Amino acid sequence: MGNSERFDAVIIGYGPVGATMAGLLARRGWQVAIIDRLPDIFPLPRAVRLDGETMRVFDELGIGDQVDADCQQARGAEFVDAKGKRIQGIDLPEDYVDPSGWVHSNMFYQPVLERTLRDDIEARANVTVLVSHEAGAPEQTDDSVTVDVSPVDGGETFTVEADYLIAADGAASPVRKSLGFAFQSLGYDCDWVVVDVDLKREVPSLAVITQQICDPKRRATYVPTVGLKRRWEFQLLVGEDKVEMAKEDKVWEMLAPWIGPDDAEIERSAGYQFHAAHADHWRDRRIFLAGDAAHQTPPFLGEGMVAGVRDAANLAWKLDMVKRGLAPEALLDTYQRERGPHAHDLVDHAVETGKLIDACADAQVTGNWPASYDAMYGGSRGLPHLHGGVLALSEEDPTDGLTGYQAPQAMVKIDGADPALLDRHVTGSFFIVSTEDLSSELSGEQKEFLDRIGAKRFVLGEGTCVTPQMDLHLAIHKALIVRPDRYIFGLANDTCSLSGQVNKLMSHFN
Repeated sequence: MGNSERFDAVIIGYGPVGATMAGLLARRGWQVAIIDRLPDIFPLPRAVRLDGETMRVFDELGIGDQVDADCQQARGAEFVDAKGKRIQGIDLPEDYVDPSGWVHSNMFYQPVLERTLRDDIEARANVTVLVSHEAGAPEQTDDSVTVDVSPVDGGETFTVEADYLIAADGAASPVRKSLGFAFQSLGYDCDWVVVDVDLKREVPSLAVITQQICDPKRRATYVPTVGLKRRWEFQLLVGEDKVEMAKEDKVWEMLAPWIGPDDAEIERSAGYQFHAAHADHWRDRRIFLAGDAAHQTPPFLGEGMVAGVRDAANLAWKLDMVKRGLAPEALLDTYQRERGPHAHDLVDHAVETGKLIDACADAQVTGNWPASYDAMYGGSRGLPHLHGGVLALSEEDPTDGLTGYQAPQAMVKIDGADPALLDRHVTGSFFIVSTEDLSSELSGEQKEFLDRIGAKRFVLGEGTCVTPQMDLHLAIHKALIVRPDRYIFGLANDTCSLSGQVNKLMSHFN
């Protein structure tokens, strides 16, 4: 590096969210610099679960199959009482593929996932990786962002300049603090100790699915992750200290109902305060927050890293459209407008799940069981969707149940090629799917617009879809318009014409 280098984007933080962001922009041809103060991957597990939506993002990066091979399918999750009896739960059949086209819920080992992400990124000539470097507070003008960068072990400071800066620098985000953004609590702050172990052999008495253990004496979470790796999370009691309770003797005391030193080795034990919080602002002109820098959630839904990957997928295509002059800068205002409520809904869901753990534990003493189990595994509270932003429906419109949700994905046979996931014919662009050619419904101006933004059109006639994920949607609707992050922009049917929906899409690019 010289005394000053210019990039399209600089990303601070080389965890899974920062790495995903770098990969999505690099695949769009951006020159990217990524900065992290650590010399290498953090060697211990933290996040442990990802979903089909996340797998679609990793597949866009070209690493979907490799990540999938390193994962282990989650077989379900349940709430149990102090005796291990199920209160409520959900079981997933083996090899269950959900509407995303991927396994519904996968467990993974974070150091392995991060190595896969980094190997892909670091093989790209348009990515500069600066590990063991500290980034200073960013400064920006109307045209660029600059940040001073210093080697952690000493050395000359140099300046990095970019069109945009994305801060994926964690919950304590120095960038967020330098911008003066407030981090607002959503009302759930509890001390827990997280313990990861490597079993020496299979322990038949251990459950094969995730459990929220509603024990009045101590709430706990149990998670079978990958192979012989297992995780427990223990809520601390009043007066207990996070540091003391993470010591080996205390950990074995808490693990005693399940395993002992003859059964496993402790890989990690750490005290945490689980937070529910989000930043009041995610953007200051050319600077954006992503991942834990923008929002934090208790881990009960396994959605922490997943939410950060959604941030990257949402922001990357919008930055690219603006930088290429295809959309106005106002498109970037929809980043927080879309992701903020979505993340807030998930955090709120996780908080309600945590409160249900407490309520079910208390009920075993008081007899006062919760009036609602909506937020429990198998409950009726669904995952959130986008309510506004780049959608054919606005926040004021009633939901149609599909717009603003992830689009389904089938295996398809197109132009005589072997069956493949539909996403692999798209690679990060808008697309329209229908069962018949609807070109006659589009004007010349609309076709030119779709070509300009790189939108693809697929006619999935009889026999084209090899798997059934899209069958119901295409039986009811004439067409689906899908965004680059695979959320449904809008539907064409007897109520809404394709031409009218494309006009709505065009309005976001004027």
